Amino acid sequence: MPIVPPDSERPPKWAQVLVNAANTRNRARESAETYSLADLVVAWRVCSGRCAVSGLPFGLQVFGDGQARRPFAPSLDRIDRHLPYRGDNVRLVVSIANFAMNAWGEEPLLQLASAMHSRHKDIRSSARPAPSDGDLDSVATIDTELVETDVGTLTFPPRPDMHRPLLSLLRSGPRSSRELENLLAEQFQLTIQMRKAMLRNGCPAWRNHVAWALVDLVRHKGGRGGTGQIERVGSEPASDGGTTGIYRLTSEPVTS
Repeated sequence: MPIVPPDSERPPKWAQVLVNAANTRNRARESAETYSLADLVVAWRVCSGRCAVSGLPFGLQVFGDGQARRPFAPSLDRIDRHLPYRGDNVRLVVSIANFAMNAWGEEPLLQLASAMHSRHKDIRSSARPAPSDGDLDSVATIDTELVETDVGTLTFPPRPDMHRPLLSLLRSGPRSSRELENLLAEQFQLTIQMRKAMLRNGCPAWRNHVAWALVDLVRHKGGRGGTGQIERVGSEPASDGGTTGIYRLTSEPVTS
């Protein structure tokens, strides 16, 4: 079943989901920029309804049974990851390319694609038939990090997207990692399933994801690692067991 273009008389659900997800991410990053359906239509026309990186046609075929099960669905890729979702900073790519580029950038993906095509040549898809537009869920593929959990592969916001919201939350004073975890989940509109998903080691996947975002920002002894914009100042018992770290902004200016 061919995918319905976003410039159809009645905008398809996949297009509305992508636009809503982009604006949710912008708000979570405290950006006043907006991404509109008109912006998406322009992006679609620029790439002629095909992936801007690979040239593959977009499709909603289903592979596997995880959250990220439509590798050829349209997804929004920010050209500059430091800027918000807006018309001049977004291109349409297939989801599988977006996931790979989030992790390694475009060049390794092109090397892999070239090597795989040289070895396997053209192959036909063995995926299940694509769903109708009305059967689609509300999971949008925009810039994300894939996380393997006990309920399958989930898509979490990239850690750099969480840095600015974390710093903003700490401007009002010290907060615990559990509190930050909950507030970020609300800002990025995580589902209950995503909040409860566990890693193989028994740690909540979202908690681990937030912890690493904190590590990106924390000031380490000896000045190694992190940006030094926040510091851990202690810990306290957590309501759900164990302990939770307490973080605050550093009082000293951060030098580059």
